[in-house]
Amino acid sequence: MAILTRRCGPLLAAAVLAILAGCAQRAPVPERLEPITYADTLPIEEPAYREPLEVPLLIRDAISGQVAKGISVRRLVNENHEALNVTRHDDVVNSAWFEHRNGRRRLSPDGTFRGPTTGTGPDTTGPIMLTQAKLQGISPGFHIQDSRGVRYVVKFDPQDFQYLSSSAGVIANRLMYAAGFHVPEDYIFRFRREHITGVKEGATYQDEEFVEHPLGIELVDEILSRVDTLPDGRFLAVASQYVPGPPLGPFHFSGTRKDDPNDWYAHEHRRDLRGLYVVSSWVNHVDMRFANTMDAFVEPGYVRHYLIDFAASLGSGTIRPHYPREGAEYNFDFWPTMARLFTLGFYRQEWEREPHRAIDPSIGWMQVDTFDPASWKANWPNEAFVNMTVRDGYWGAKLVGSFTEAQVRAAVRAGELPNEFAADTLAAMLSYRRDRIVEYWYGRVTPVEIPDVLASDGPGPGFQLAFEDYGIRDGAWSADGISYGWKLQHDALDRQWEGSSAAQTGARQVLTVAPQPTDRDVPAGGPETADGSLATLEIAISGDDPRGRPATVHLLWDAGSEQYRVVGLEH
Repeated sequence: MAILTRRCGPLLAAAVLAILAGCAQRAPVPERLEPITYADTLPIEEPAYREPLEVPLLIRDAISGQVAKGISVRRLVNENHEALNVTRHDDVVNSAWFEHRNGRRRLSPDGTFRGPTTGTGPDTTGPIMLTQAKLQGISPGFHIQDSRGVRYVVKFDPQDFQYLSSSAGVIANRLMYAAGFHVPEDYIFRFRREHITGVKEGATYQDEEFVEHPLGIELVDEILSRVDTLPDGRFLAVASQYVPGPPLGPFHFSGTRKDDPNDWYAHEHRRDLRGLYVVSSWVNHVDMRFANTMDAFVEPGYVRHYLIDFAASLGSGTIRPHYPREGAEYNFDFWPTMARLFTLGFYRQEWEREPHRAIDPSIGWMQVDTFDPASWKANWPNEAFVNMTVRDGYWGAKLVGSFTEAQVRAAVRAGELPNEFAADTLAAMLSYRRDRIVEYWYGRVTPVEIPDVLASDGPGPGFQLAFEDYGIRDGAWSADGISYGWKLQHDALDRQWEGSSAAQTGARQVLTVAPQPTDRDVPAGGPETADGSLATLEIAISGDDPRGRPATVHLLWDAGSEQYRVVGLEH
């Protein structure tokens, strides 16, 4: 520890100890060292750019995420492997990966509409220079630099489906930002051909066979020939502003980045990446994989991790509306494939029976009535999603559940869809999927949040615990017919109390925790050794339907005041 402190500084040393303590996952929750806010933003040497080989990584993810998942040994090892970067209150801290926004303090509808943006997109009042062109891939486009020197990636909608991918990309961008993830500034961009006036000196492009050529202005016309125009003759696209700092290539959903000394937690065991599964399922971002991520070296000198390119979200499959398979099955899904093979094609998934018709050319198609939060799949598996536990899923669902109707509509408005029907329909679809996510994941736990022991001047050893029931707050259930069963266990005072209490109106609840005549209890003012000892208070919701596993509130006993205080929470 002394060597670590001298070489790396006390903050980094503390961060390392917190990580090691989290890795062990053996100490009681209140005794674990907390992850340190922004500890992964310490200045480092700039890492080198890396461009992973996509095909080998996709093959690796397909194998590790599917075949190995079926092996019992892997299940024994990983089934209960909780995330490592978790606080004592079952949350994460702000970091180079995630920042608390809507889940902690709701943005205004206007703030949701703006998202990460600080301007209005590319400036068309001055010359725009072509800096790069992209002919290969499923979505050709180009890179530009406006008269202010700001650079953007410009991508277009498929023919006959204007607004499909551009609007979906902007809307999902706003929702991902409000949820807490780092994203670029994405804009709906309308422009005329004459706005692009020249080519940056020395610029090159790769053709469809990845051969390098000098970049010429004629490529603009070649790309635009594949694009529909608006009624006024302008072109419509999504313009994604370059993220700040030098790009370092995508991040992976497993392992760590070896040239980033701040990257301590294995990515597959980060709660913010595991919980991203739930947020991705909400916006139907089926292309959530390493190719749509970006590491960047930002001021004052650390690696920030971005999610980029949301064109394959909501009802958009980037070059067409989504098919029913997308969101229901991997591109190569081992077990259904084997089932079809051994049944000579008679085996069929539910999605294969689902009617498929684009609701509107501008919003495409995605599941609504048949949407199942538990079985949604991206096009390719990744290790973080595969390793997600119920607690991680609930954490992600809290982000989704934090969005109000006004916020959803504000995000949809940012996509600038062409008519009111499309905007209203898409907002309703998002709200429906949000509600299904909340119902499912909140039902797997007891969604007790922000517990606090209320000050008590009354006689006796009892106390009151206030908390928020997020199931009531976010509409998963109402207070009618709900009660809370609780059980206090405090070994140092030989206390074992239990009881139940009916839910009150509203999300804020107050439990009176006090011994019953049959409970085991040592009178207040027991052994001095009990000072600073730990107790647990389990709370479970009961009602007409069975609920999930109890929440555990961890309490610390202060013998001087003869009161408890909250020091931890687990779901």
